[in-house]
Amino acid sequence: MARYILQNLTLEVQLAGWPVEPELTQLLRDLSWVRADGLRNRPSLCLWVTGCDDMPPIPQTARLVFQAGGLYGWEDGEALYLTDGSSRLQLWPSQGQAMAQLTPAFVGQPRLMRQRFWTVGLLKLLRPWGLYGLHAAGVVSQVGQGLLLIGPSGSGKSTLALGLVRHGWGYLSDDLVLVRRQPTGVEALTGRKPFSVDDPAIPASADQSWGTERTTPVDRRKRRVDIEETFPRQAMPGCIPQLLLFPQIVPDGPSRLRPLDTLSALKRLLAQSGPPLFDRTTMGAHLEVLAQLVQQTTSYELQAGLDLYQQPLRLASLLAEHEGEARWRAW
Repeated sequence: MARYILQNLTLEVQLAGWPVEPELTQLLRDLSWVRADGLRNRPSLCLWVTGCDDMPPIPQTARLVFQAGGLYGWEDGEALYLTDGSSRLQLWPSQGQAMAQLTPAFVGQPRLMRQRFWTVGLLKLLRPWGLYGLHAAGVVSQVGQGLLLIGPSGSGKSTLALGLVRHGWGYLSDDLVLVRRQPTGVEALTGRKPFSVDDPAIPASADQSWGTERTTPVDRRKRRVDIEETFPRQAMPGCIPQLLLFPQIVPDGPSRLRPLDTLSALKRLLAQSGPPLFDRTTMGAHLEVLAQLVQQTTSYELQAGLDLYQQPLRLASLLAEHEGEARWRAW
């Protein structure tokens, strides 16, 4: 049994002799859970992990609510079922409980699939507590403006975020943030800690540790950047976002910003809120948080050219043209 803490929530993990502890422990650490085995209070959330020869069937009364990235989600009353086709994760989010039933085939699944299986399940458990996942990078300018870069894989979020961090900006994450409602507005919190970026974005530097090389399922060479080891003083637990940028790479031509209306921005936020969005009990509250996030921020489509990735601080110049020099200076 092990316990972890995230935003005053305690997660208890019980493994019934199944060989996934090292990988699951690393994933929880990457997702900002801090191990705290000495806690005696009743846990907020519980995850049981057991092995089985064959995956238990999904109840016939369950209805399919999402299918994405090789995962299937089913809803049956208050119970949710998540499966990769070989194993099953049953969740009772309102009770803060989940049970994973893993077959031997689970270990043979691609690492990315196994990570997605656990991550989607954990995000489901956080929803009743008002914490919602968003596929976004979070950075903070040198004078404190919070900015979210929101978009799918391949849109350039990680490369641009790392470029800004190298020039002194603070960071939350390059790929996953949690959003929640606070009295001061919608807050973005650190989700996944390590960065994962294309090799060309990583400078050759003998005095910096950029993590180990790995290959993604689409055969692009990427590296895991243990960002807190490389830039420890720039790590930030959260921020109140003031800007939403939706990047897309445009190799030809200079980088540009195009203002987005609130409805267009909300639609794009929904598209990057992931499979956990789809459940009846928490979807309404989640939509309210996203609507408030759009209202408290200014939104732009960022058409990111090569000039921006060569000179990341050009982003500050683009923002100054639209938002005013006093707020966004080109340092």
